[in-house]
Amino acid sequence: MKRITTLLLAALLFSAPAMALSIDVGTKKVMAEAAKVAREMSPQQLQQLIDKDADLYLIDIREKEQQLHGEIFHLNLIRITRGYLEFNVEREIKDKNALIVVYCCTGKRGLLAAKTLMDMGFTNVYSLKGGIRAWVEQGHVLDTAYGEMILKP
Repeated sequence: MKRITTLLLAALLFSAPAMALSIDVGTKKVMAEAAKVAREMSPQQLQQLIDKDADLYLIDIREKEQQLHGEIFHLNLIRITRGYLEFNVEREIKDKNALIVVYCCTGKRGLLAAKTLMDMGFTNVYSLKGGIRAWVEQGHVLDTAYGEMILKP
């Protein structure tokens, strides 16, 4: 079980696309604009909200194969890949003032998604700072097909 845990967490931590390592000028510009507008929430802040049973929606915007590595458990977890966010989110979340936290692998797509949701009229949107990678690296629980897992130093 320890080997499976290590392999799953390694796959999660290193599954970000290689293209994310080198960001083009146009991408940097778009990311900078998103960072000016979108708010970020730390893994600790999100954990506190989850512990308090706060009324929020958690949106996992990673690709399907990335989602298989594990997720942050919450009763209001919605899985919408980034490419379908604009098309599906309003069916899932009717209240434009609802607290929404989006996450991806490293936080980059999360920032873009948060900005998109704000552009769509959602008012209380955050991106998980550092994505699920920061969540795991900071010792928070990851829900997987094998049960709950925590990265141990």
